[in-house]
Amino acid sequence: MPNTIKLKYGSGPPAGGQLASGEVGLDVTNKVIYTSTTGLDIIEMGRNMGEGGTIGWDQIDPDTIPNEINIIIDPNNPNYVDLTVLEGRVEINEGDIQALKDWETAARAEILALQSAVSQNASAISANGEAIGANATQIGKNVIAIAANLDAIGEHETRITYNKNEIDKLKDQIDKDLTGLVLAGTYSAATNLITTVKSTAVDPDGKVLFTEDTALNAYAGNAYAGFYFVVDAAGKLANTGTPARNDGDDAFIGDWMVSDGPHWLHFNFSQESTAWGTIGGVLSAQTDLQAALDKKLDGNSTLDGGTYA
Repeated sequence: MPNTIKLKYGSGPPAGGQLASGEVGLDVTNKVIYTSTTGLDIIEMGRNMGEGGTIGWDQIDPDTIPNEINIIIDPNNPNYVDLTVLEGRVEINEGDIQALKDWETAARAEILALQSAVSQNASAISANGEAIGANATQIGKNVIAIAANLDAIGEHETRITYNKNEIDKLKDQIDKDLTGLVLAGTYSAATNLITTVKSTAVDPDGKVLFTEDTALNAYAGNAYAGFYFVVDAAGKLANTGTPARNDGDDAFIGDWMVSDGPHWLHFNFSQESTAWGTIGGVLSAQTDLQAALDKKLDGNSTLDGGTYA
């Protein structure tokens, strides 16, 4: 018969002194392994012998628990995170995120509408160009006026370039930060008063920021930064803030008045009509116009009547 080695065993944990240093004792009732380091202390080594066992939090040295876990299980941890409170915050944030997505959808729709308006203006400008070509004869009669307006053309070219750059900057700002601009309502450049106020024109606490039939210079400060009004009646701007950078400018329907906090800035998105002062290009490069002008009499021309026989 083969030899059988039995470890020291019992029911329940051994008392100090019942195990020698390094000796193993088995609690066969509770399936726990014990040992001793000095012969006087008792150390629990494992539970549920033969069943794989589980480890409870009371078996783990608290000093070895990672802080990422400790902050959610130890209320005494200075960085303790209450998961129930955190779940509530997540639910609140879900509503805010959906609201931002809805705002983004609306903002993109407005941008598309503006782009469509710009495209329509480009078509109108192209149509005016064709009309200019068809009216070459009438253009010849206005040569003196064209010469007088050459300087004005250059000035307006500069203004057109400036306005285009400002439009591009505004579009870039809208594309990069959809929360940066909020439509506040409409504004009349004819009366220089706010005509309508949108329900979204409120501060973070929900307080209405603007009042109808008031001037823009009544609203200066960081609380108004990022809000804009769309011009619904053309006219000359006045009372736009201090300093009055835009007072005296001509504003047209569709233009924007945008607040950067201390000022209201005018963004010109449209032009009511095409005037000689706003036609770009070099006059000498218009070959068809030059050909028509060459057919006209100047001070040194000679009229030859030919012969009668």
